[in-house]
Amino acid sequence: RPSLQYYGASFIMFEASTIFLNNNWWLDKLGMTGSRLQLYNASILLGLYFVVRILFGTTMSYLMFEDLQTKGTDTPAVLYYFYRTANCAVLGLSYYWFYLMIAAVRRRFPPKGSATLQKKAE
Repeated sequence: RPSLQYYGASFIMFEASTIFLNNNWWLDKLGMTGSRLQLYNASILLGLYFVVRILFGTTMSYLMFEDLQTKGTDTPAVLYYFYRTANCAVLGLSYYWFYLMIAAVRRRFPPKGSATLQKKAE
């Protein structure tokens, strides 16, 4: 029986940022770590990740569960709670990974004049 097909298809958008993550990996393997190209790629990755996974994902999750509660569907209760638990886990991981990605970019590209750059110059 159909269950949440509209929302399932929209959650595939979560993968839109994956190509930039793969590009980042390739730039590391090609010895271009810390290059301008990697900085641009990381900027696009962070921006797209934030828009798609954090903003869009959180909004669609809220709408999906609001829709289920107000309209009701023929979705069995067990499946509903499974969706809800899995969705909360994915969103929690997305927030955590976004935090880790920001920390990695800060380590890789410190601001000019920071203590890290001063130590390297000495």
